Amino acid sequence: MGALGITYPHSAEPQPELWTAKAHYAADKVLENTRVATRMSAGTGAAPGQAPPDLPSLLLDGRICYIGMPLVPAVTELVISELLWLNYSNPEKQIYVYINSIGSQTPDGQAVGFETEAYAILDTLSYIRPEVHTLVVGQALGNAAMILASGKKGCRFSLPNARIMTAPPRMNRSFGSTSSMMIRANELEYNTQTYVDFLSTYTGKDKEQVRKDVGRNRYFTPAEAIEYGLVDRIVRPDDAVAIEQKNYELQLAQAQAQQRGGARAAAAPQAGF
Repeated sequence: MGALGITYPHSAEPQPELWTAKAHYAADKVLENTRVATRMSAGTGAAPGQAPPDLPSLLLDGRICYIGMPLVPAVTELVISELLWLNYSNPEKQIYVYINSIGSQTPDGQAVGFETEAYAILDTLSYIRPEVHTLVVGQALGNAAMILASGKKGCRFSLPNARIMTAPPRMNRSFGSTSSMMIRANELEYNTQTYVDFLSTYTGKDKEQVRKDVGRNRYFTPAEAIEYGLVDRIVRPDDAVAIEQKNYELQLAQAQAQQRGGARAAAAPQAGF
C-alpha cells in the first residue's frame, strides 16, 4: 500500500478481505473475519464481529478427546498427546473419549494404517491415571471398537444408532520372497493374538471364543454390543447430561492480566548490587 501512496498506522492496517462473486460485480467488499464471526455468533448471544472459539481447544479443556478419523500415525500422535496432557493437567479427573472412526482398515478390509496405532493408544489409556469414559457417536469399527471397549466398566456408552464392528487384523496384498511373506504372516498372527488378548480382557470373554468371533467381520447393534461386553449403556436423547459451564472470557482476562504482570516484573529494575 505504501507504493500506492497509502499508509496506515500499525494498529489501523486493514484486515485480509474476501471478494465474493457479488463483490466482484458490485464492488461490495466483505471482511472475512467479520462475516464468519457474525454467522458463528448468530443465536449464541455473542456480539457480532466476535471471533469464533477455538473448538478443538475447548473440547480439550472439557477433557474430551475426539477420535473422528482412521487410526493413522498423525491421528495416533494427536490422541496420545492429548491423553498425556490431560493426565498431566489433572490425573484425578476423568477423560471422555468420543469415537467415530473406522479404525485401521476400511469395512471392505483394506488396511489404511498399522494395527500398532491402536495398540499405542490402548497402552497409553492403561498408563494414565484418570478414569476413561468412552462413547461411540457414529461408528466404531475394528480397532476403534476395541478402544471403545477399553473404557472403565460401567462408563462405556453408545448412541442409539451407532454402528459397531469387530474385525481381525489384516494387511494389504503384497509381493516378495518366501521369507519376506513368512515374516509378514508371522507379524499378522502376532497382531491377531494381541487383538484377541485386548478384546478378551475388555469383554471378559474366553480367548478361544473371542478368536473365533473375530475370524470375520462381525457387526453389533448397540444392544448386541452390550450383551457381548463392548459397551455398558445406550445413551438416549432424554438422558440428562451434566456439562460444566465455564466463563472463558474471564479465564482469558485472568491469563492476560497474569501475563502483563509477569512482563512488568521482568522489566522492573533489579534491587541490590
